[in-house]
Amino acid sequence: MKIQGKISTIIYKNESSSWTVLLLKVGKEYITAVGMTDNIEVDEELEFEGEEDTHKVYGKQFKFSTYKKILPKTNNALIQYIADNVKGIGKKTAKNIVDKFEDNTVNIIRYDKDKLYGIKGLNEEKIQELNTFFSEEWEKWNTVEFLSDFNISVIVASKIYKILRGETINIVKENPYSLLQFVRTLDFEFVDNIAKKLNIELNNESRIDAGILYALNKSTEFGHTCIEMDILLEYASKILEVPETEITNGITRLTFDKKIYVQKINEKEFVFRSSYYLAEDNIARNIVSHSLTHIENKDYSKQIEKTSKKNSLVLSEEQIKAISTCLNNSISIITGGPGTGKTTIIKCIIDILEDLKKEYVLCAPTGRASKRIKETTGKEAKTIHRLLEIAKVDDRDLDAMYEIEVKVIEADVVIIDEASMIDCLMMNNLFKAIKPNTQVILVGDIDQLPSVGPGNVLKDIISSQVVNVVALKEIYRQSSKSDIILNAHKVNNGEYPEFKNKNTDLFFISTNSMENTISEISSLLSYRLESFASFDILKDLQVLTPMKKTELGTIHLNGVIQEILNPKSSKKSEKSFNSRVFREGDKVMQIINNYDKKFSQNGEFFDGIYNGDIGFITKINNKEEKIMVTFDDNKEVEYEFDELDQLELAYAVTIHKSQGCEFDYVVLPLYTGYKKLFTRNLLYTAMTRAKKMLVIVGSKNIINFMVENIESKNRKTGLKQKILEKL
Repeated sequence: MKIQGKISTIIYKNESSSWTVLLLKVGKEYITAVGMTDNIEVDEELEFEGEEDTHKVYGKQFKFSTYKKILPKTNNALIQYIADNVKGIGKKTAKNIVDKFEDNTVNIIRYDKDKLYGIKGLNEEKIQELNTFFSEEWEKWNTVEFLSDFNISVIVASKIYKILRGETINIVKENPYSLLQFVRTLDFEFVDNIAKKLNIELNNESRIDAGILYALNKSTEFGHTCIEMDILLEYASKILEVPETEITNGITRLTFDKKIYVQKINEKEFVFRSSYYLAEDNIARNIVSHSLTHIENKDYSKQIEKTSKKNSLVLSEEQIKAISTCLNNSISIITGGPGTGKTTIIKCIIDILEDLKKEYVLCAPTGRASKRIKETTGKEAKTIHRLLEIAKVDDRDLDAMYEIEVKVIEADVVIIDEASMIDCLMMNNLFKAIKPNTQVILVGDIDQLPSVGPGNVLKDIISSQVVNVVALKEIYRQSSKSDIILNAHKVNNGEYPEFKNKNTDLFFISTNSMENTISEISSLLSYRLESFASFDILKDLQVLTPMKKTELGTIHLNGVIQEILNPKSSKKSEKSFNSRVFREGDKVMQIINNYDKKFSQNGEFFDGIYNGDIGFITKINNKEEKIMVTFDDNKEVEYEFDELDQLELAYAVTIHKSQGCEFDYVVLPLYTGYKKLFTRNLLYTAMTRAKKMLVIVGSKNIINFMVENIESKNRKTGLKQKILEKL
């Protein structure tokens, strides 16, 4: 449905999301229209495409998906258009111009403005105003209208125009694939459809090169940084419907232009997208440089003894060796499972650094991980994003993540916890910020899930055997009494976990169907767990699940749990959004990095809410269309209703999202699902999230299957080889 109207009032516009509420004059009527807009002004005449909608509070609206400026099609319309839009020129002068040049008026104004001199009512200033307006505004909206024929939104079209200006239409007609360089939110399939409408040949070189990059990006979606050459040739050939010889020629062109890189690993050729290759290359260079940096070895036994007495610790030989290794090397790694004393070692190192008057920084990949290290050490810890002062960047744009500028870290020592979670792009940014003479201590558990992003960085560095690594094996004191920790280590070693009936912190409840599994979870959350232990079920308990979909995925479970722990009430405001209901009191999670989002904390304002932050909805104001969420550390964040796609209910979260976090009580449903997802390190990661109690609900067959399935550990990367080559 299309409507045409003049903007009477811009009622509201959210600058970050571009969501706009307009009052339109359509004929003699006034209509409220809502949608995403670029730069628009009152009195502009626009055509909107969308559908009528009824808002619960505001009533009848027109919800538009796209719009375009009405460009005049007749001489009378052109006269009115000039008079309405060009400062200082009225209808009479506009008529004088159009009467003289008629159908050629716009071209004269844009390309031959000197012919305007002598027309009554015009002077040099007004002629320049005419030329500027038609060169910019007319050209822009012509371009937007052209691109709209290919289903490109006004906002995206405006971004394209800002880059390509007056050449946009010619460039798109000649090579639509060039759009992929300028607008990274467009994908190959979308642009390929534009090319088909423009009758671009299948074997067009630009098409083949763009298709190879698309195939490479698809092949490395699941954590790989590279793909075997022969697999890429076959896959790209199939996508593009051209012979493999055409793909080979395209790879040669792209390699020459440094848009992709080829590396030989174990006598086999692998192909990398440039950002992954260069990120790995920079990490490798820094790893080797640090490993070759000589630090004079010192005997720290007195300092170690002092800190152990201060903290009432009896340190093992393994722990003493770890502390000494970290202090005596430019780069070192501490790795080990839960209960092996990683945090104790960090605390002791910090004490010694403070005694030595050395500057240090503590950091971790996520907000919850940095909060946990702050709680366990008592020292300030930052997220890597905040430490590097990473400005606004689209996390989906992986090349942009490689190119970002970072703040140099001014410290003698950088201690990085949960390092197994750091992908190659973020580790590259860290090493860009670390000075050559700064000591680096990486702490992590390589048997947990690898990073969500590309690479297997910590594991690759360790397997290169270039860096001093202390692998902690011994489980200490209280941890050795925990069945959670003992069985997590069993799982990691490929052994089946053992479940007791009493005197344990690890429980297993057997079920025989999805319905039975959900029923058991419901009864646990309704009353059974709270009768067993005293805790805040909303804050201290977390349901973890391997997946988002199916009845045991986060989407369905969150709905079930919400009705148990925070049911509908006349005393609680709520808001429906994208098939979800948000209610006051709900537990929610931020699911994207929003670097610009402001939050208040203890009366001060800061920027940045990050993927994985968990909080609670404290207020929903349906009249003002706002939701207030309080995150950890009393960070208060206000969301507009159109920003709610940044939030999800968090009564149940995926195991991947839980990395870097610990919860006192965890309920883990494992009954059925996508078998490839059910891996040993997924089970190990889930088990190690629980501190006081873990309840697994489901099938022992699935648990045993996960113990045996090690498939997800095999990521294709080139970092280890690059380190060895540079050494």
